[in-house]
Amino acid sequence: MYSDFKTISTYYDALYVNDREYTPEATKVKELLTRNGVPLHTDLLVLACGTGGHIPYFKDDYHVSGLDLSEDMLDLARKKFPDVRFHLGNLIDFELETDFDAMICMYGSIGFVRTVDNLRASMKRIAAHLRPGGLALITPWSTVEDFQDNIVVNAADRPDLKIARMEQVRLKEPAIVEVTFHHLIGKNKEVTYHKQSMEIGLFSREEYLSAMADAGLQVVEEYTGTDVRGGVYIGKRAAG
Repeated sequence: MYSDFKTISTYYDALYVNDREYTPEATKVKELLTRNGVPLHTDLLVLACGTGGHIPYFKDDYHVSGLDLSEDMLDLARKKFPDVRFHLGNLIDFELETDFDAMICMYGSIGFVRTVDNLRASMKRIAAHLRPGGLALITPWSTVEDFQDNIVVNAADRPDLKIARMEQVRLKEPAIVEVTFHHLIGKNKEVTYHKQSMEIGLFSREEYLSAMADAGLQVVEEYTGTDVRGGVYIGKRAAG
């Protein structure tokens, strides 16, 4: 389901973690959580946390922890945030010893579950780890209704690291998107090339809403503004 992140984890932050994007995004997420009944300084789990890119934007306002399937990504997250608890786990079948007041899955990472059956299983695991009245905040990886083939291009230019990135995003088959990463990495006076492909599930709005409802999560808000890329589905576990 997940591709090898061993190589990409070494430069993920430089290429993908962007304060200009993450700051307004986190501000809006905190606003949405508060508006829907989750106060500050409660227990928050960041799902598919990767190298912990979103952790700094939440750790001062919540008792935050993270979960990811990639040990390589988590190794870096633990080095950056030794005071934060990180869990190794799969969105589809994770089992933790604690429950949470809120869970967030950002950056469209839910798409990595790939199939509708896995999406439904993930929502059930999320609901099972929420306290009564807790919230699940999910950003979709696009939707069937909105998806278009695309080529993404950007770069990182630091004194010790320079990266040129192109990603080809295409519909490989119905409900499956293939993303092929092409990265040129300049480091230590050498230039290397890294190519990586992964498949991502493309779900409809109704499939997201149905998976949440069937897991016992009442969808209390759909945010469609621009502060959070891709929008947000917010599901609440019943209070009793």
